Amino acid sequence: MREDGRRTRIMAAVTGEDATAGADELVQRLCRFAVDEMALSGCALVLMSGVESASVLAVAGRHARTVTGLQMELGEGPCLHAHAYGIPVLLPDLSAESASRWPAFAAAALAAGVHAEFSLPLTVGSGGIGTLDLCRDRTGMLSDALMAADIARDAVLYQQYAPSGPGLPELLAAAGTDRIVIHQATGMIAAQLDDTIANALARLRAAAFAGGRSMYDLAQDVVERRVRFDD
Repeated sequence: MREDGRRTRIMAAVTGEDATAGADELVQRLCRFAVDEMALSGCALVLMSGVESASVLAVAGRHARTVTGLQMELGEGPCLHAHAYGIPVLLPDLSAESASRWPAFAAAALAAGVHAEFSLPLTVGSGGIGTLDLCRDRTGMLSDALMAADIARDAVLYQQYAPSGPGLPELLAAAGTDRIVIHQATGMIAAQLDDTIANALARLRAAAFAGGRSMYDLAQDVVERRVRFDD
């Protein structure tokens, strides 16, 4: 099928008869369509500007939040690489040598039952606004994934023209809120331990992962003085 035909088919499946759906609803439907159409166990659309600044805009499938969360907590993984370098990262087998550059993530994902991971950058001009993260519980390559990522990017950009709901600047600002809180918590931990910012961030990330929490949630507890690292 030609590229324009694939795009039309995906858009028709996502919009259905409701051509007036907001962009937030469209990206949620896109994630669900990707899970169903490509036999995925997870699909997440993540707005990000780095490991400390990420916000999940839409998600579908039982493994989506797990895989995205693992990459943010561990500070490594395909979606971070795809966003940083603006190139797709396609890993049809997480036990293969191609996944060895992210050993902690690959091991944790396999332990969670995920065997393939695909991270596609959402690129705008020379920069990026996030990734479309796809995973499944069996090995093998995907089809139509790059087209789905293009549609996801367009839907996010459409936010700025939508008559209701947040615009793109507000969405990106919300994603940045996580980074601000984490930076505040990291500085407090560094002061508590008389250590470097880099080591404090590593301690925060490790504690969040060990406790099964997000870095943002734990960072909020640190900032609000419910948790200390020198106790």
